[in-house]
Amino acid sequence: MARRTYWSQDTRIVYFNCASRFAASGSTSWQSLPQGWMAERGQKQILSGGSKKKLFPSTRDYRYHFRMSIGGGGVPGIERGPQIISLAGNDLPFIPRRFRVGGRFEIQDGPTSRKIPLHTCVLCGGVISDDARNFEHCFPKWVHRLAGDVGDQKSSAIVLEGSSPSWRQLELDAHLSCNSLFARYIEEPVSSAVKSMVDGARVTGEELDRVLDWLDKVRASAAHMATAFSGHGLVLHYEDHAFPNWRIGLFDRVAFFFRVDTYQDALDLWECTDPGFLTTPGALAIRIKDLVIVTVSNNFLLSEAFGLMNRIEVGGMLTDVLGNDEWAAGFGFRRTRLEKALVVAQPMRRHHLREGLQNPSRSLKENGDGNVYHLEEGRWRRTKSIDFAALHTMPYELGYTLSCLEMIEWLLWQKHNDYVLSGRPEGFAAKQSAPRLNAAKQLFIDRIGRLKSGDRPSWDNNYN
Repeated sequence: MARRTYWSQDTRIVYFNCASRFAASGSTSWQSLPQGWMAERGQKQILSGGSKKKLFPSTRDYRYHFRMSIGGGGVPGIERGPQIISLAGNDLPFIPRRFRVGGRFEIQDGPTSRKIPLHTCVLCGGVISDDARNFEHCFPKWVHRLAGDVGDQKSSAIVLEGSSPSWRQLELDAHLSCNSLFARYIEEPVSSAVKSMVDGARVTGEELDRVLDWLDKVRASAAHMATAFSGHGLVLHYEDHAFPNWRIGLFDRVAFFFRVDTYQDALDLWECTDPGFLTTPGALAIRIKDLVIVTVSNNFLLSEAFGLMNRIEVGGMLTDVLGNDEWAAGFGFRRTRLEKALVVAQPMRRHHLREGLQNPSRSLKENGDGNVYHLEEGRWRRTKSIDFAALHTMPYELGYTLSCLEMIEWLLWQKHNDYVLSGRPEGFAAKQSAPRLNAAKQLFIDRIGRLKSGDRPSWDNNYN
C-alpha cells in the first residue's frame, strides 16, 4: 500500500494510495490544502506518481456485487483515506476525530474537537483535505420520500435546546467520491426492498442481504451523526471498522422486524444519542411509518446459533474454539425480548476465514459470507422470500419499550464481549456506560410488566 506523509506546523497526516484517491475525486493539485501545508517531495512530484483508478467499477463488477454482500472489504472504488497521525497539543492516547454537520446548522464543538484542523469523512474515516466533498445523510432523501416527504420536518431523533434540525439537515461531511459510490452500491440497490417492506410486499433473501448491508451503514453513520450534533461531547477512539465503509458486512448481524399500531412522526431513530450506543454502536432501532427495525451486529454474535468459531474464556485465558456446525434453537445464549417479531440473521465470517480462524460451515458461502436465515418456530430456515404483510403488530408503547430493552441487552453483551473477554482496555465504553445501561434495563423491564398488566406508566424523570 502506497504511503506518503505531509505535515503542517502543528499537524502531521499520512495518505494511503493518495494519488489514486485524488485522481478519482477530480483533484489535480494540492492547492486546496490548508495554508501552510507542504508536500514531502513537492506537490507536482507526488501528484505525478501512482496509477490512476476509475471512480466507478465496471457494470460487470456492479452486477457481481448486486448478488453478494461487501463482507467488510469496503465499497468497490474506495481506498483507505488519509489519516492525521500527530496533532500538536493533543494529550490523548489516540487522535480524536471531528465531523462537520451540514444543513447550515451551527454546532459549537468542544475544546478538544476544535483543535482538529480537518474534518473526517463519515463514510470512510479519512480526513477531507480538499474541496471534493459532499454531505451524507444518515437517512437519505429516498427514505424521507418513503416516509411521506418528511425531509423538512423536525427530527425526533436529535432534539437540541433552541432549534432542532430537520431530517434533511441531519447530514455530515463526506468525500464526494465516497458519497457517490455509497449511493451506487448501497443506497440505490436497497431502496426498492425497503419500500417493499414498508408497503407489506414480499422480499427475497437476496434483497434482505442488501438490506442488512444498508442497516450496517445506518447504524455506524447514526453514531457519528449523534456525536457531531452533540458538539463532540464524547471524545472517542475510532478504529477503521467504526466507519460504514469498513463496517458493512464485517461482523455477524441480526434484524428484528415488526409493526406498531399507531405512530405520530413518520420517521424515527430510537435512542441514537444514548452514550451506551455511541460508545458501542452495535444495536439501534429505526422506524419508517409503522415498520420497526431493530438492527444488531457484532463479532461472534451468531457463533452459538450456527455452530461457528467462537472466542471464549477458559481458565482465565481467551481461547479461539472452532465451531462444530451444530445449530442452536435461536441464538443459543439468550432469548430475544421480541419473540413475535420476524428475526433475520446472517453470519459474516469472511475475515475469519481469511485469517484461518473459521472452518467451512454449511451456513457460510465459500468466501465466508453467510446465507440469510430467519427464525421459524425456534429453528433457523434458509430464507428464500418473506411476506412482510404478515408481520406481527403490537401497541406502540409496548413495541418501543421491548425494542429499547432488546437493544440494551445486546449492547451489554457486546461491551462484555469486546472489552472483558477480548482483554481490551475498558475505558468509557464498558466501565462507565454499562452501569447506566443496567439501570435503564431495569426501568424498561418494570415498564413492560406494567404495560402488559394494562397500566400506562409515565416515564421516570430521574433517568437521564
